[in-house]
Amino acid sequence: MEELESKIGITDLPDEIITIILSNSSYKDVISFGMTSKHFYSIVFDDQYLWKSKCSEILPNLILNTVQNHCDGEWLNELRKFVVLKRNVILQLLAMSPNFYWKMNQLSLEDCKEFFTLATEHELSYYYTIHILQQILQQANKNLDNHVCEKPYTLTEIYYVKVLLRYLVHLYLCIKWVKLYTSQVLLPEVVMNFCLQWIDPTTTHTDESTRIVLDDVVENIKDVIRQARAKKPPPPGRKKVTDREVLSAMTQVIYRQRHITITPAADHDTLNIVKVLKNKCGHAIALAVIYQAVARKCGVKIELITFQDHLFLEWIDDSDPQNVIYTINLETGELKPKRRCPFSRTNQHFNYSYCPDSLLQYIYSSYFVTMGAIRNWHTQNALHLINFMSTNNNCHNPYNNFFPYLMEIPALQAPNQELDLYFLSNFYREILLVLSTLNKPTASVYNNLQVKRHDKNVLFAVGMICYHKKYEYICIIRGWDISGDNVARMPAHNLVYGLMQPFYRVTAADQSERYVAQENLVELRHPTRLYHLEDLISKEFTHFDGFAYILNDEKKIEYPDENPIVESIDHIIAILQFYLEC
Repeated sequence: MEELESKIGITDLPDEIITIILSNSSYKDVISFGMTSKHFYSIVFDDQYLWKSKCSEILPNLILNTVQNHCDGEWLNELRKFVVLKRNVILQLLAMSPNFYWKMNQLSLEDCKEFFTLATEHELSYYYTIHILQQILQQANKNLDNHVCEKPYTLTEIYYVKVLLRYLVHLYLCIKWVKLYTSQVLLPEVVMNFCLQWIDPTTTHTDESTRIVLDDVVENIKDVIRQARAKKPPPPGRKKVTDREVLSAMTQVIYRQRHITITPAADHDTLNIVKVLKNKCGHAIALAVIYQAVARKCGVKIELITFQDHLFLEWIDDSDPQNVIYTINLETGELKPKRRCPFSRTNQHFNYSYCPDSLLQYIYSSYFVTMGAIRNWHTQNALHLINFMSTNNNCHNPYNNFFPYLMEIPALQAPNQELDLYFLSNFYREILLVLSTLNKPTASVYNNLQVKRHDKNVLFAVGMICYHKKYEYICIIRGWDISGDNVARMPAHNLVYGLMQPFYRVTAADQSERYVAQENLVELRHPTRLYHLEDLISKEFTHFDGFAYILNDEKKIEYPDENPIVESIDHIIAILQFYLEC
């Protein structure tokens, strides 16, 4: 009996058992197994149910239903298209730094044309490309937090991924805005989500997710109304729920059950409707949009009025013969009779109505007020939103003429031309390709390569985190010169060693760029990762190793001797720390 059992191999197993084993293996192992024999080839490559399970593991969840509706049961083919696209995206991404590191001006749409070609191959490829880049970004952040450095998950790739996501998402949003704008269906929650997605293209913010959480609030309101009517039935003959009943229930749900409060900060969390309802805290804009959307879904007409520096909700009581106009206190939900607007210069009453352009302007102006002088990818994206809406012909505007061009496409307004990011028709893919080449690219300016061998007088290395002794700020070293002689009108009267000492180009903790004499710097013994500066330096470095930022391959060509200097300083500090602890 034992001899018989020892002779049983995988070829003796039933096909059903083999399929169960393969369902728990990676798709690469499944393919390798299928290539071992004709019999196994048939088992593996003819089993679409097996490949459907692999697709559910690998393909983005948001698109699985779309794939199922359009793949005609050819799951293996869909998985193959995704895997091939992912490989090509990564190959092109790895080529970005060698090709564009020396370019001084920002990457243009022309520089990203290879990715637009990949993203417009078929109906699913555009969202696939966005998802692949977002997944690379998420994995890179995890690796960097664990001090793991491997391509394509370094700071350098993060820099180029964010540029690519900006252009891919923004061009799609340009089309979406114009299509909804011309159709006059830009609801406040859609405008809010549009602005959020524009500012933060590294995460997918769907209108569907917003609709789901708003519908949940509506169900809560219906429950409150039913409970109120059960306790105190309405007069006989009045079955219809009145607007006042709805508004009272909304106040009960939003302010007393969910305890949502207003914060003056307008950022990615407080402008995100999904997060506002989850975290119970949001900006006044978000709360106004939530209130208006929920009221509309409950059949109550409330106008969301926005101006350059303020907004309010307005409701007309139709049950009153005088049609009294009320405004809604966003902090409490209380109804107040409308008075003359304190910002108005006249006593006349105007019938204002909702305007999506005004709401959008108010959202990003509030966002800029909150962000202040902060410079990062999000604030740069917000500036590009102004570029899209602007009509001035600025050669440095990557979205110049996009709005008027899209407005002149009659077919864009056709109801049969459905715009779906998850399944992008050829009509929209052609528009995206046209937009990516619509403007003539600005002339590229490249930095002259100058190899700097480390001099004995240079005490600090590129990538080190230092402290300015005089002005008391932390900074990251990004370059150095042997002396300050090459800088015109460099003030030297306050320097002990004058200009005859090394000078360092640094990025300070306040995100400013400075040129600092060596005598004013001292290394930090226990440096920490400076997350808020990484958007400014990621093009030149791979990761933070616990002591300094490590140069990428292109930066090493400029400064080939920096890593040994960093290691020696780190070693000396470790020895000093050891003796101090003893």
